[in-house]
Amino acid sequence: MRTFGRLLCVAGLVGLLAPAFPAEGAKVRFTLGTTMSDKDFGGAAVVRWAKAMRSASKGELTMLTVTGGALGGDKQLLEQLAANEIQAHVAGPVVVHHLVREYQCMEAEYVYEDEAHGMRVWTGPLGQEVNQKLIKQYNVRILGVASRGARELTSNKPIQKPSDLQGVKVRVTNRLRAEVFKAFGALPGPLSFPELYGALRTGVYDAQENPIPTIFGAKFYEVQKYINLTGHIWSYNVVSVNNRFYESLSPAHRKIFDETFKREVVDWLNKTVPAKSVDLLKQMQKERGVQVIRPDQAAFRKIAEPVVKKFAGEKCRPGILADIAKYAKP
Repeated sequence: MRTFGRLLCVAGLVGLLAPAFPAEGAKVRFTLGTTMSDKDFGGAAVVRWAKAMRSASKGELTMLTVTGGALGGDKQLLEQLAANEIQAHVAGPVVVHHLVREYQCMEAEYVYEDEAHGMRVWTGPLGQEVNQKLIKQYNVRILGVASRGARELTSNKPIQKPSDLQGVKVRVTNRLRAEVFKAFGALPGPLSFPELYGALRTGVYDAQENPIPTIFGAKFYEVQKYINLTGHIWSYNVVSVNNRFYESLSPAHRKIFDETFKREVVDWLNKTVPAKSVDLLKQMQKERGVQVIRPDQAAFRKIAEPVVKKFAGEKCRPGILADIAKYAKP
């Protein structure tokens, strides 16, 4: 199995071999990989981007979008991105969980007051600090961050309070989240996203947590009876690119690349996710009779906060929670 340490050497070699700029008018073909379905707003946004970019460049920029985890889970996709085997990737903030783990508290339980608070963190100095480390260490650049919504919990029984999670097998995506859900009384464990639907259907896991658009796009509502609005994390769509690929684009191509990305991904997601998530909840209720539960969020927050604080003190960049708190108000 490859390691990210080995990939640093591979990424550096790729950069040495890459030309400074393709010739003007040359066709550039590249690949974006994601575990998201194209029915998830994040997946739909990059499909829109690919079409707009191809049109604006008159066919000179062609991005193949491979959705649904066909190229692997997010960890594998980030390995491929660092090695320039794929050139772009969209997911939640997995870069801070797999690559620069000292910043993983940027996607921690209840650290943001609301979605705007988190967006100020991700697009402000702390986000830029993360980006510079990614570029330097892994040749990966965060191209942009956009709305994804809060992570909610789906399950086969209603979850009103933390004690309702006692003994419930919950799929989680990182060590910090595992610690938090263990404190709630759950039995957390990892699993790659492409395997999750089957694991929920067969009872390997009793519950999972993701934003509403992802729950809808991956059809988890077909195999889970309840959507519990725990709102335990504000998540964001993070689009990353191989930095040397990005810098190899000609000025004309990069202008089209950037402008279509902002319009079709960032602007579209920031408008669509908040406006349509409620509609998706209603659609899931109508199609499958899913029940929406509004738990006691304060009770979950009370348990989560000391766990996150302890974890941050041991595993994360010094002062990260204080820096996040600075941006609570604009």
